[in-house]
Amino acid sequence: MVTDDTLEQHIRAEFIDEARDITNEIDVMLGNVRSASTPQAEAIQVMRRHFHNLRIGARSVGLMAADVILHQMADYVEGVGEIGDRELDGLQAFTDSLRAALGTVQDETLAPSLREVVRQLPTVRTFDVNDIKLLDIVILLVSPQRSAGRIVERELMACGYRVVNVGKSFDALEMTVRLKPDLVIASAMLDELTGIDLACAIMAMPTTQDIPFALLTSFGWGDPSLEGLPTRAAIIRKGSYFGDDLAEALSRFSIT
Repeated sequence: MVTDDTLEQHIRAEFIDEARDITNEIDVMLGNVRSASTPQAEAIQVMRRHFHNLRIGARSVGLMAADVILHQMADYVEGVGEIGDRELDGLQAFTDSLRAALGTVQDETLAPSLREVVRQLPTVRTFDVNDIKLLDIVILLVSPQRSAGRIVERELMACGYRVVNVGKSFDALEMTVRLKPDLVIASAMLDELTGIDLACAIMAMPTTQDIPFALLTSFGWGDPSLEGLPTRAAIIRKGSYFGDDLAEALSRFSIT
């Protein structure tokens, strides 16, 4: 009789085998791009498809580290217009990290923390800045709108912070518990939970209650829409106040 645990292990093993095959395929593709035997546009399209499909698989079998790596890989490729040596090196580093994460699935004692995984990943290059010193500070950004999230991400990366993006509130809760970020910045409007709900949940759980939280909103303190937001949270207003509010929040939480 096949038990639920046995079936789950079988499905996970199948995904790991598939993911390893695809990482090997990406290795070959990156080599072909370097030698100009594969067109860049074709390689980018194939990699985007692989990253999307693998993310679905990683989430379905509960491989958080692989999911985070694949999410960052997808963001990296999305921001790439053409693949030069820097981008090829970055994609190779992502692929090596994914392979390493898959290799420690069977023995969790060998697996690094999720924070350590993120710290070792290449930085997604969303703007042309070459002289940024990366800090060992990880910020979890929760934004269902990618365009709005990009604005915040660029500001944070310009300060040297590492940014992990999620779009859904329950994913953000799980990521906060596992990643232990130095700061969570969440949009006020999310999905099943609001940004205020998320703030309350994070600050109520003993394992996450000390993690700083900032709400990204159009309103300031005193507005009725912010009722229920813990006073320990910061607010970052959109528009002309954004830069000053972000700087104030980072200073308030001693994130420098």
